[in-house]
Amino acid sequence: MLLLLVAIVASPQQPPPLSFFGFRPGMAMAEARSLITTLGGSLSCKKTSDSRLRECTGSMPFPGLVRPFAVLVSSVRDSVGVMVLSANISEEDTRAWVRALIQDFGRPNHKDRGTRESWQWIRRSQMLRVVMQRPGVHLETAVTLTHGPLLDALGPPENKKPD
Repeated sequence: MLLLLVAIVASPQQPPPLSFFGFRPGMAMAEARSLITTLGGSLSCKKTSDSRLRECTGSMPFPGLVRPFAVLVSSVRDSVGVMVLSANISEEDTRAWVRALIQDFGRPNHKDRGTRESWQWIRRSQMLRVVMQRPGVHLETAVTLTHGPLLDALGPPENKKPD
């Protein structure tokens, strides 16, 4: 019994699940839609050729942003498989978000490639990535949340029934 107690005390604390302003990879689509509409945004989904998937697009205002986030979601069985939030955001705001994410999730992998920088966290087969780039005059930032197990479990596309 004492050995078990020592093992529990000695094990490192699990870091929190990856998230960005309440959005989490793998969250239920109903929860994601509710969060988007609560913030004054909208999201519309359409079927794809694979009945397990839906593609959703929308926009969401966010405090401090002049223009709203563009929202793109690939839904797998009514859960967020991949979510991308993108907008023209100042470099200062992007770096402030990255600092907050570092406080929450620890040191990320960081890459600097001239006009593009990215920060990435991977935990329990989930990923959060922030990409800041200057494709032209404006600075664009995209935040991507990916749930690996949902995507991996898809396997090959379901067979379509004959017409």
